Amino acid sequence: MSPSVARGVLNLRTLRITSCPLMEEVIAEEEQQGEEMTNEPLFPRLVDLMLRELPKLGHFFQTKCALEFPFLRKVQIDGCLEMKTFIQLGSVSTPSLETVYTAPSVIADFGVEDDLNKWIQRRFNSKEQESCQGTTDGNESEASNGDKSEARGYSTHC
Repeated sequence: MSPSVARGVLNLRTLRITSCPLMEEVIAEEEQQGEEMTNEPLFPRLVDLMLRELPKLGHFFQTKCALEFPFLRKVQIDGCLEMKTFIQLGSVSTPSLETVYTAPSVIADFGVEDDLNKWIQRRFNSKEQESCQGTTDGNESEASNGDKSEARGYSTHC
Protein backbone atom coordinates (compact mmCIF):
# COMPACT_ATOMS: atom_id res chain seq x y z
CA MET A 1 0.00 0.00 0.00
CA SER A 2 1.09 3.57 -0.46
CA PRO A 3 2.03 5.97 2.35
CA SER A 4 -1.03 8.14 1.62
CA VAL A 5 -3.37 5.15 2.07
CA ALA A 6 -1.66 4.28 5.38
CA ARG A 7 -2.07 7.87 6.61
CA GLY A 8 -5.70 7.89 5.48
CA VAL A 9 -6.74 4.92 7.62
CA LEU A 10 -7.41 7.15 10.60
CA ASN A 11 -9.19 4.78 12.98
CA LEU A 12 -7.34 1.52 12.30
CA ARG A 13 -6.32 -0.02 15.62
CA THR A 14 -5.37 -3.58 14.60
CA LEU A 15 -3.44 -4.59 11.48
CA ARG A 16 -2.81 -8.27 10.76
CA ILE A 17 -0.99 -9.40 7.66
CA THR A 18 -0.55 -13.16 7.29
CA SER A 19 0.53 -15.74 4.73
CA CYS A 20 1.75 -13.49 1.91
CA PRO A 21 4.80 -15.38 0.63
CA LEU A 22 5.86 -12.73 -1.90
CA MET A 23 5.40 -9.55 0.19
CA GLU A 24 8.72 -7.70 0.59
CA GLU A 25 7.43 -4.54 2.34
CA VAL A 26 4.10 -3.44 3.78
CA ILE A 27 4.27 0.22 2.76
CA ALA A 28 5.61 0.84 -0.75
CA GLU A 29 8.46 3.29 -1.13
CA GLU A 30 7.22 6.83 -1.64
CA GLU A 31 9.54 7.34 -4.64
CA GLN A 32 7.90 4.45 -6.47
CA GLN A 33 4.48 5.94 -5.84
CA GLY A 34 5.49 9.47 -6.85
CA GLU A 35 4.49 10.78 -3.42
CA GLU A 36 6.15 13.22 -1.09
CA MET A 37 6.48 12.03 2.49
CA THR A 38 4.80 14.27 5.08
CA ASN A 39 5.14 14.46 8.85
CA GLU A 40 1.70 12.91 9.36
CA PRO A 41 1.93 9.52 11.10
CA LEU A 42 1.21 6.30 9.24
CA PHE A 43 -1.68 4.43 10.84
CA PRO A 44 -2.08 7.21 13.44
CA ARG A 45 -4.11 5.12 15.94
CA LEU A 46 -2.57 1.69 15.40
CA VAL A 47 -2.33 -0.26 18.69
CA ASP A 48 -1.68 -3.86 17.60
CA LEU A 49 0.41 -5.07 14.63
CA MET A 50 0.83 -8.69 13.54
CA LEU A 51 3.16 -9.73 10.71
CA ARG A 52 3.03 -13.49 10.24
CA GLU A 53 4.31 -15.98 7.66
CA LEU A 54 5.81 -13.33 5.38
CA PRO A 55 9.05 -15.11 4.43
CA LYS A 56 10.30 -12.41 2.01
CA LEU A 57 9.42 -9.39 4.16
CA GLY A 58 12.65 -7.44 4.64
CA HIS A 59 11.15 -4.42 6.42
CA PHE A 60 7.82 -2.77 7.17
CA PHE A 61 8.68 0.44 5.29
CA GLN A 62 11.72 1.97 3.59
CA THR A 63 12.03 5.71 4.08
CA LYS A 64 14.62 8.27 5.05
CA CYS A 65 12.14 9.97 7.37
CA ALA A 66 11.59 9.52 11.08
CA LEU A 67 8.25 7.82 11.67
CA GLU A 68 6.15 7.71 14.79
CA PHE A 69 3.55 5.16 15.84
CA PRO A 70 2.23 7.02 18.90
CA PHE A 71 -0.24 4.37 20.14
CA LEU A 72 1.42 1.12 19.03
CA ARG A 73 1.55 -1.15 22.11
CA LYS A 74 1.98 -4.69 20.78
CA VAL A 75 3.91 -6.08 17.80
CA GLN A 76 3.96 -9.75 16.77
CA ILE A 77 6.46 -10.89 14.15
CA ASP A 78 6.50 -14.58 13.27
CA GLY A 79 7.75 -16.34 10.16
CA CYS A 80 9.32 -13.20 8.68
CA LEU A 81 12.65 -14.83 7.99
CA GLU A 82 14.19 -11.97 5.99
CA MET A 83 13.09 -9.13 8.29
CA LYS A 84 16.26 -7.30 9.29
CA THR A 85 14.73 -3.99 10.43
CA PHE A 86 11.33 -2.40 10.92
CA ILE A 87 12.00 0.91 9.13
CA GLN A 88 14.85 0.69 6.63
CA LEU A 89 17.04 3.83 6.25
CA GLY A 90 14.95 5.98 8.61
CA SER A 91 14.07 5.77 12.27
CA VAL A 92 10.98 4.77 14.18
CA SER A 93 9.49 6.07 17.41
CA THR A 94 7.12 3.82 19.34
CA PRO A 95 6.62 5.64 22.68
CA SER A 96 3.74 3.39 23.82
CA LEU A 97 5.25 0.04 22.78
CA GLU A 98 4.97 -2.50 25.60
CA THR A 99 5.61 -5.91 24.07
CA VAL A 100 7.15 -7.50 20.99
CA TYR A 101 6.52 -11.18 20.26
CA THR A 102 8.69 -13.06 17.78
CA ALA A 103 8.35 -16.78 17.26
CA PRO A 104 6.34 -18.34 20.05
CA SER A 105 9.25 -18.43 22.47
CA VAL A 106 10.58 -14.84 22.41
CA ILE A 107 8.77 -12.07 24.26
CA ALA A 108 10.37 -8.71 24.94
CA ASP A 109 9.02 -6.10 27.31
CA PHE A 110 9.75 -2.62 26.05
CA GLY A 111 10.48 0.63 27.84
CA VAL A 112 10.51 4.16 26.54
CA GLU A 113 14.23 3.98 25.66
CA ASP A 114 13.94 0.79 23.59
CA ASP A 115 14.28 1.00 19.81
CA LEU A 116 12.19 -1.38 17.67
CA ASN A 117 14.64 -1.17 14.75
CA LYS A 118 17.65 -2.10 16.90
CA TRP A 119 15.73 -4.89 18.64
CA ILE A 120 14.74 -6.49 15.31
CA GLN A 121 18.31 -6.14 14.02
CA ARG A 122 19.68 -7.88 17.13
CA ARG A 123 17.07 -10.64 16.84
CA PHE A 124 17.85 -11.17 13.14
CA ASN A 125 21.61 -11.28 13.83
CA SER A 126 21.13 -13.82 16.64
CA LYS A 127 19.03 -16.01 14.29
CA GLU A 128 21.80 -15.87 11.68
CA GLN A 129 24.36 -16.90 14.30
CA GLU A 130 22.16 -19.80 15.44
CA SER A 131 21.74 -21.05 11.87
CA CYS A 132 25.50 -20.82 11.28
CA GLN A 133 26.01 -22.93 14.41
CA GLY A 134 23.38 -25.43 13.27
CA THR A 135 20.98 -24.82 16.15
CA THR A 136 17.30 -24.01 16.05
CA ASP A 137 14.76 -23.23 18.70
CA GLY A 138 12.37 -25.98 17.54
CA ASN A 139 9.44 -23.59 17.38
CA GLU A 140 9.39 -22.69 13.71
CA SER A 141 5.67 -23.10 13.17
CA GLU A 142 2.59 -22.00 15.01
CA ALA A 143 -1.03 -23.05 14.60
CA SER A 144 -2.95 -20.59 12.47
CA ASN A 145 -6.25 -19.25 13.66
CA GLY A 146 -7.30 -18.43 10.11
CA ASP A 147 -8.26 -15.19 8.46
CA LYS A 148 -10.12 -13.24 11.13
CA SER A 149 -10.97 -9.56 11.08
CA GLU A 150 -11.82 -7.54 14.15
CA ALA A 151 -14.40 -4.80 14.11
CA ARG A 152 -11.63 -2.31 14.81
CA GLY A 153 -8.99 -3.95 12.67
CA TYR A 154 -7.91 -5.05 9.26
CA SER A 155 -6.63 -8.44 8.34
CA THR A 156 -5.22 -9.69 5.08
CA HIS A 157 -4.37 -13.18 3.91
CA CYS A 158 -2.71 -13.58 0.50
